[in-house]
Amino acid sequence: MTVYHPGKVVAIYSPKSKNVISGDKEVQALVEMWDENLFTCAVDKTIAPKLKENDIVMIDYNPVSSKIPIPKHLIIKIIRGELGKKTWAKYKDRHNKKKNFETTPPKTPPQPPVQIYG
Repeated sequence: MTVYHPGKVVAIYSPKSKNVISGDKEVQALVEMWDENLFTCAVDKTIAPKLKENDIVMIDYNPVSSKIPIPKHLIIKIIRGELGKKTWAKYKDRHNKKKNFETTPPKTPPQPPVQIYG
């Protein structure tokens, strides 16, 4: 099964940034996920120079290997314009509906009044 999740870039950690002192040459990004989680993800080298804050991105959630079931957390696509907005809105809407459903107490039917004698 192939799994990908959209996210929104909050911050970019590039070794070329004047605010980052780096021991490697890789780019990472802090990403807010559609379900309110936060992850720091690696960024594919071919798209790293084009990545901007607030970009909607697609993240590879497939396992690192068949023996290691941890997701890759690798940003592989940047989705801009209407497609990015539409993707983000659809996932957020689904999450909000699910969250509201889970937090809404079940409706109980009205109970007859209780009489206490004595």
